[in-house]
Amino acid sequence: MVRLAQNRFWLLVPILVLDLLLVGKLPPPLAPGSPAPNIPGWLSASKTVLRVVVFGAPLLMPLSLRAPRMRPALAVYSVALAAYVAAWVAVVWAPSSAWSTSAGGFTALAWTSILLLTGIGLRSELRFLPRYRPWMYLGAAALFTDVHTLHMAIIWDSHYT
Repeated sequence: MVRLAQNRFWLLVPILVLDLLLVGKLPPPLAPGSPAPNIPGWLSASKTVLRVVVFGAPLLMPLSLRAPRMRPALAVYSVALAAYVAAWVAVVWAPSSAWSTSAGGFTALAWTSILLLTGIGLRSELRFLPRYRPWMYLGAAALFTDVHTLHMAIIWDSHYT
């Protein structure tokens, strides 16, 4: 049982906590309850399915912080977490800045996720699936990031152009 608790989902916890703590501070049009543009159903459905995959799979990925093969993944994850926090800081504390209102800055909360998910999936193994290869998770992570960023770009386009 202890081995199952040592998984890479723990690397998602800081991200989820940050999201929960700051979601109420998001400016319109990102704030909950803000009028949203018409997001295509296929995009919303794809995002939901891919979110389940990329957030669920780490539950089956062993995590050993002392393993030498884990060091590159943790290095990527650490830089990515800093970039994700910076994206939140910009959007929450400087929502009218040139960065936060630009397409790149506005969508940074979405596209920085590929960095985080790469850190989680790099050199990963998946319990109970012997044919699993890290590129499988990284491919799903890339697709999730694509649809998440497209979703944010649609919101940005409807609000700023």
